[in-house]
Amino acid sequence: MAGALLAWGILAATPASALAGLAKSGAWSLPTQPTLAPPGVDIAASAPQGNPKAGGGLASNAPNQQPGDLFLAPIKNYADSAAFVGKPGPEILEADGTPIWEDPLGQYIKAGGYGRQVVAMDFHTDTYEQRPVLVWWQGYITPNGFGNGDWEIANQHYQVIAQIKPPPGFEMDFHEIQLTGNGMAYIIGTRTVSISLTCCGGPANGSLYDEVVFEVNVKTGAIVWGWDPLQHVRLKESYSGIPKSGPWDPYHLNSISFGPAGAPIISARNTWAAYWVDRSNGRIIATLGGKHSSFRLGPGARFAWQHDVRQQPNEQISIFADEAAPPEGKQSRALLLQLNWAKSSATVLHEYFLPHPALAGSQGNVERESNNNLFVGWGQLPDFSEYAPNGQLLYYGFLPGADESYRTYRAPWIGLPAGSPSVLARASAPGTVTVSASWNGATQIVYWQLLAGTSASALAPFGGRVARSGFETEITTTSRGPYYAVQAIDAAGKVLGTSPAVSANGKPASSPAVYGATIITNARDILRARSARRRHALRSQGRR
Repeated sequence: MAGALLAWGILAATPASALAGLAKSGAWSLPTQPTLAPPGVDIAASAPQGNPKAGGGLASNAPNQQPGDLFLAPIKNYADSAAFVGKPGPEILEADGTPIWEDPLGQYIKAGGYGRQVVAMDFHTDTYEQRPVLVWWQGYITPNGFGNGDWEIANQHYQVIAQIKPPPGFEMDFHEIQLTGNGMAYIIGTRTVSISLTCCGGPANGSLYDEVVFEVNVKTGAIVWGWDPLQHVRLKESYSGIPKSGPWDPYHLNSISFGPAGAPIISARNTWAAYWVDRSNGRIIATLGGKHSSFRLGPGARFAWQHDVRQQPNEQISIFADEAAPPEGKQSRALLLQLNWAKSSATVLHEYFLPHPALAGSQGNVERESNNNLFVGWGQLPDFSEYAPNGQLLYYGFLPGADESYRTYRAPWIGLPAGSPSVLARASAPGTVTVSASWNGATQIVYWQLLAGTSASALAPFGGRVARSGFETEITTTSRGPYYAVQAIDAAGKVLGTSPAVSANGKPASSPAVYGATIITNARDILRARSARRRHALRSQGRR
């Protein structure tokens, strides 16, 4: 094991010009976009042979990977004493970690007498009204590990075209949204209810968090359907202890999927179970896991404190099995189960592990990609990884500092931002000017064309096209301008947009920032960098 880990290669490095904006803090500092500060992720250049349970072998080349970008929404891991790096908010990264788009959040609002930081959760791509969209939850996280906010839906121009507000009497939780082809969305609302807890050793005048699954009309907010576990799942099914003070969290719903016949599959973290629900009457058709499973669980199929239970083709079910907190297993894992309804059995097809065993105390997701690879976000752990169907680790990376992402995805995306590219011109060496060009969210840029002229209204192309290099591309020119602009050009030679004209500041440009995040050259350095986070990972009793 140790020998295999030491065979890990250096972390992938994009060209120096692409990495020029990654500051020593571990976040990107982008002169053309000073309000942005996306965290700089580390990506392994080759995958370790590592854990034999993860399929063994080494896949150091890219062809087996699913093409696509990374979709994250970094937040602070409060179980980690390290500092949060960058700004929270939805962000898209290239596979090598280069930023594509960020919507920086992090402002504080007053709620319940306290300042709460605005963050994003569950940032991903989807389809709405037959068009590709971005979806994320935006709001603040409550002390009990739920959320109070709304769902945002944005088009390819990064314009919010729809918002889903919480149903009356509820707070909108961040754990799940499922858009349907007919303009509906499945969401989770939370509220506190007073109830006797004597059934489970609690007080007669107790209270609990009631979470209800709603199907709502995205345009109108009208409620079409609802399901309340309090009406269908006995409180005795919970593995969560009743607190000495404050409401109890017996269920903690965290994902919604759909069976082959359209029956909702609802995951409840704190009962260690997923429920197939009859939409007509709310009755539970079948239960996977928990204290009274409808399926006989084969070796290794038992799971605890899970997230993201998903129906997969051929009656398979994917699960992110946190196995903590508190710990029930030795390491978190992505799990692929085969269901046999005729025999009422569930058997393990594959387990997917990190190369360094670790426990995520909360969160996490498993996504099946179009080529049947599995992409795993490790929740409270900062890691994300991609596996071949046989379990071979193909791709691995992690966030810096105390950053984590509730879920992490990899998917194709075409971004066509509104507005114009950004440009900055600075005098550099004597007789030269460095022009920096960027366009937050643009994915189709292949070249930049420099424009220069004696006035802002008299600009003309100067020099040839320059290949795009990372989020910001630097063009050094001998043109005296003194006005400069840039054009973004796609692969077909079409001009996508033209920046406003700017003048150089007449001062020498400062030296480009260097790649300040740690370049990790071997597994010992990786494990050393990660060990501080893992020591704190299970101290949190949060239930996100």
